[in-house]
Amino acid sequence: MKKFIIVFSTLFFSSLLFSEILPSKLLGIWESKDRYIFFEQNDEEEPQLVLILKTYYGWYLNRAAEPEDYSKKEARVRNTANARNAEHVYIKNINVTETSKSLYGSLDLVYSNWQKNTIPFFLIDGSLFLSYFEKDKTFISENIENSEILQNKNWTFYRGIAPSKGFMISPQSIPENITGYIIDGDKLYDVRYWQTDMDYYTDYINFTYKDDVYIIPKHLRSCGTNYSCVSGRSKKVRNTVKPFEYKAENYIYNDDASAFTKNEEPYLKQLADQNTFEELIKIIKEANSRRKPDPPALFPESDLDWHWEMIDLLEKDNHLIQAVRERQKAFGPRGKDLNK
Repeated sequence: MKKFIIVFSTLFFSSLLFSEILPSKLLGIWESKDRYIFFEQNDEEEPQLVLILKTYYGWYLNRAAEPEDYSKKEARVRNTANARNAEHVYIKNINVTETSKSLYGSLDLVYSNWQKNTIPFFLIDGSLFLSYFEKDKTFISENIENSEILQNKNWTFYRGIAPSKGFMISPQSIPENITGYIIDGDKLYDVRYWQTDMDYYTDYINFTYKDDVYIIPKHLRSCGTNYSCVSGRSKKVRNTVKPFEYKAENYIYNDDASAFTKNEEPYLKQLADQNTFEELIKIIKEANSRRKPDPPALFPESDLDWHWEMIDLLEKDNHLIQAVRERQKAFGPRGKDLNK
């Protein structure tokens, strides 16, 4: 009995340790041009992605990915758009930073034992973006901290991430390049980082353009991939280019300016006050009950005189045509009958 209690306690606390809890800001129904995403703490140990695709140009909502027990709550409709069984995409490794008004970080979508994608995201004011920049806070070298460059520091470096294509039901490739931003007054330097198989180092190197000198990370790590802005063991960024004009209105910052995203259309918008499975099913049923209007007639109505009397006169002694006319009666009235 004692041994049983020990084993049970171990399993219980292990499940709590490795359980994934979705952030409250992420919960609810989200919509984009081609899909709905529903985040629900549907399983305390292994939450799953719920994805509804807007198929047939948005006229039919397909329950593409969902937990297995959803079909027990609401039976799946079997047709050419809806598969018999939904895909199962698990959400793991949730790693986020939360402020009073924002949430940013990443989560993993796991498709199988060997297929997964890390999806970075930035959430603010009910909008979710797939790309963001985070303020660099890791100046850890004493030499860097005491350098003249940082003693007169009036600029900021923002680390970029490897943006994904979104929350999908199949794996996707990782971008070959990501961006880091140096913001100095009204100047913005766009620094390209590219994929590399070098070991990841936390070193900082010089970025120089004419009289401007900055210290930036040699490597950026995102989505499990290392990105570099230098070749080999170099300590200086090569082929630096002139800055762009920085305009604050082109970017959306969170409340403590620790992260920002470009001021553009978000990937997802949260539906206000709709955060349950029942409300999601209601959206699906209402959308799928619509019927597309009939297309316009191939030959629009007109006042053209078809001279039916002449046609009947020409057909009356033709036995083949008369036989065809008899068979046509089963299909409905002729044009001459509609004009009576």
